[in-house]
Amino acid sequence: MINLKYLIHEVKPNIFAVEVKDEYHLAMLFLRVQEFYESPNPKFRGNHFSIWEFIEWYSKEKGGSFTYASDWAGFNIPYDVLKECYLNIVAIETPYDAMMQEILATIAYRKGEGKAYIIGVPDIHGETFLHEVCHGLYYTDSEYKETADKITGEILQTSPGSYYSFKKNLLEMGYTDEVINDEIQAYLSTNWENRRFGHEVDKSVKRKFHKQYIKKLEKYIDNL
Repeated sequence: MINLKYLIHEVKPNIFAVEVKDEYHLAMLFLRVQEFYESPNPKFRGNHFSIWEFIEWYSKEKGGSFTYASDWAGFNIPYDVLKECYLNIVAIETPYDAMMQEILATIAYRKGEGKAYIIGVPDIHGETFLHEVCHGLYYTDSEYKETADKITGEILQTSPGSYYSFKKNLLEMGYTDEVINDEIQAYLSTNWENRRFGHEVDKSVKRKFHKQYIKKLEKYIDNL
């Protein structure tokens, strides 16, 4: 039996951070619902799949090694996606499934009205945490989303080559078309120097828009 310890923090209204210090256990806890939400493979995205089939596929994609826990440091999903995934799960295949059902029940009890979001992080400090909070705000706060989308639209309008490089890089990193603008705002707000995300984009462009995102969005992430 695994010894998984977690804490649940409501870090912003209706944004719940599930903190798991052990990054392997964190990744395995969130794997099923994260891939249900946005897997690049349509066999898994939006479908109820066997965890063992996913591990086999992912390992083949990575040259024979299952590197999921080292590939992904943080996780983010809408509450409604978590609910859909785990209320209709076909089989509880691992202890992680049982624990995520327990987390779902806890958040269902604690959440307020309106949209809710869950992030998975190893701690509630630093860039990874802020990156995931940006996703949560983009989903739950319409004013935040509108502000972020205006800046992202400016990138597309004034530097389309940069925008499409970001998009290409994100798709190669394993993200899907549906989350491109969300990922751009999160990366440029927090992890703007990430090499894979910013490949073939001039550093001055990344710095310029990082400053814009921070200037406009700082009030939303105060006190974190």
